Amino acid sequence: MISLRFDKNKKEKKINFKVVATSVVAITLIGIVGISIGKYSGSNPIGGQVVLDIIEPIGKNLNSGFMFLKDSFKDIINYKDNSKKVNSLQEENQKLKEEIIALNSQLDEVQSLESLKKSLNYIDEKYQAKAISTSVVGKSDGNWYESLVIGAGKNQGVKEDSIVINGNGLIGVVYEVSENYSKAISLLDTKSSVSFKLLKNSKLKGVITQNSTLEDKENYKNKGYLYGYMFDSSYNVLPGDVLTTSGLGLYPKDIPIGEVDKVIDDKNKSMKFVVVKPYVNFKNIDDVVVIEPRNIG
Repeated sequence: MISLRFDKNKKEKKINFKVVATSVVAITLIGIVGISIGKYSGSNPIGGQVVLDIIEPIGKNLNSGFMFLKDSFKDIINYKDNSKKVNSLQEENQKLKEEIIALNSQLDEVQSLESLKKSLNYIDEKYQAKAISTSVVGKSDGNWYESLVIGAGKNQGVKEDSIVINGNGLIGVVYEVSENYSKAISLLDTKSSVSFKLLKNSKLKGVITQNSTLEDKENYKNKGYLYGYMFDSSYNVLPGDVLTTSGLGLYPKDIPIGEVDKVIDDKNKSMKFVVVKPYVNFKNIDDVVVIEPRNIG
């Protein structure tokens, strides 16, 4: 019974709408007839004016109503069209994002490959055959890569004391090896040290070690700089001089290390310290090459 009453109300609403529409049309026709009579008979101009005054606002309201319906209908059509366009643009935008991600990934791979190829230029040919390319899969806490885990181990040919480099230069040395992973310390670690020579004169040598007695060394360490000392305080070393491995110890010679940033003479200790800005960015190391250590036993 509830549904029947509901249908009846709907029907009554439809009938009322028709009645109203019919009434509006009738009033409009009466107005037109009144205007015609007032205009052509000339017998009752006042009455004609009254009819005009009544009809004019009705006409304006009807016209406004039709314009409103017309504009609303246009808005509905435009909304649907715009909605389709927005959905299409969103889909296209998503596809472009995916393409950009894929291109960036390919670019990273190409740059990584080029970097690893460049690193092989630092190695003697007899070591290149034993070089292993791999990625960094872990690092020590903090901003700097003082120690790192690489994705290659015994099964891939990595040994303890293997040298770790990338396309920019020397990173550090492997100190622990498992089946498929290895741990290495970088030149920033206090347990690491490397003998260097000046590129301008290979006779001028020294040692990079973060365990140096240099004053204010924490300030340099916070910048990611290396420091060490010259073997002879009389050596002529200047800011901007390029340092490479000397070939003494584990490291093959001529691997780039960095540039001298500052020279500090300590007269009391008869020492000449050097602060070095490394070529390797120790805040960001991704792909590396591991070189088998030299047998110097």
